[in-house]
Amino acid sequence: MKKRPIFLILILFSLFLGSCKYDFILPEPTVPIDNGGNPISFATQIAPIFSASNKCTACHNPGGQAPDLSAANAFSQITAKYLNTTTPEASPIYVFPSPTNTTGHTWKKYTANEAALVLAWIKEGAKNN
Repeated sequence: MKKRPIFLILILFSLFLGSCKYDFILPEPTVPIDNGGNPISFATQIAPIFSASNKCTACHNPGGQAPDLSAANAFSQITAKYLNTTTPEASPIYVFPSPTNTTGHTWKKYTANEAALVLAWIKEGAKNN
């Protein structure tokens, strides 16, 4: 008679453990930046990152939260105080929306490929081309 409750508890415990599901989130693979030897273009490669799917420009627009990342003002706003060409990895325009940042920026973030492209652009000297 005493064996039944213990047996029942063991069965319930094993069902409980068996019902656990783990979802492993793998990092997005980054594609090496290969621009065919051409410099990364701010107008055609970097600025669209900010406006694609209203990612950044939903909040960072004229009259909104600084910096203004609209197509007309993005370069001047970024170069004013959000770039660090001596230490590109420390540039706020790269650090805060980076997919690896878990503290500073809580809204939409770059994908790993977008972050790599922004970092490569900064390392190239962050030119307005």
